[in-house]
Amino acid sequence: MSSWDLYPNARTEVGRLERVIVHKPGDEFKSVVDPDVWGWEGLPRQKRAAKEHDEFVAVLEEHGVTVHELGDPAVDLAESLFVRDVGFAIEGGLVVGNMVEETRHGEERQLTERAVDLGVPIYHTVHGPAGFEAGNLVWLDEETVAVGRSKTTNAEGIRQLRSVLDTYDVNLIEVPIFGSTESSGQTHLTLVFGMVAPDLALIYPQALPSEFQELLADRGIETIEVPMREQRNRVTSSVVVDPGTVLLSAGNPQTRRALEARGIEVREMDIREISKTLGGLKGLLLPLERSQP
Repeated sequence: MSSWDLYPNARTEVGRLERVIVHKPGDEFKSVVDPDVWGWEGLPRQKRAAKEHDEFVAVLEEHGVTVHELGDPAVDLAESLFVRDVGFAIEGGLVVGNMVEETRHGEERQLTERAVDLGVPIYHTVHGPAGFEAGNLVWLDEETVAVGRSKTTNAEGIRQLRSVLDTYDVNLIEVPIFGSTESSGQTHLTLVFGMVAPDLALIYPQALPSEFQELLADRGIETIEVPMREQRNRVTSSVVVDPGTVLLSAGNPQTRRALEARGIEVREMDIREISKTLGGLKGLLLPLERSQP
């Protein structure tokens, strides 16, 4: 398969999802002995986590999404299931990040090797002192991305990213995430902000600067404020599979009601076991192709 056959472009969070890369949790989970070292809430049961992932993939395929498996990771890369964090697609190729967390070093190489297998070129790999994890990148529209500055994405990472995106006339808006520059607090923008329609977003306002919230309002983007309990359940890390259809982690009734009140179909996904790793649904897939809404 050549890059012409598989043309990665996903300059939106809310168009129809066409192709993705995922990774089903496997034996690499067994490498984690002390969940505190990884910042997890416990040790996930691998078989249960794999079943949750299978159910997630089944829903994607039900909606016509072509799913590519990442492949077998190194035995110690226990967070390989969160493929979105490692890179993003634009204009026929991938930008690969530079993982800051030491436990995730090596995920960049496995994504790069899989991209080569698929015939997808690598346009840029964030390098040197730069840190960039793509869980900090959220498209507002096809010409604008918001990038969270946190302990997993630093100023040099943003500089390199801005240079790449300038090539494609994409504007980058830097968003400091409150509390995230230290060892505690949120580390990815997707855990506090997520687009669910061209003019609608889920936000956890306590973690976002007022200037960014005002920018959303100026752009005509309505926001649904999620409560703390549901933010901790990773509710902003939702996945739009088709315009008007959102996959939401189960157990977030307030956000579900708010979305349904605006005419959005919600499908709940049980990821209780996967959630012990403190990741959300959005992190479980790397979009290769999305149509514009």
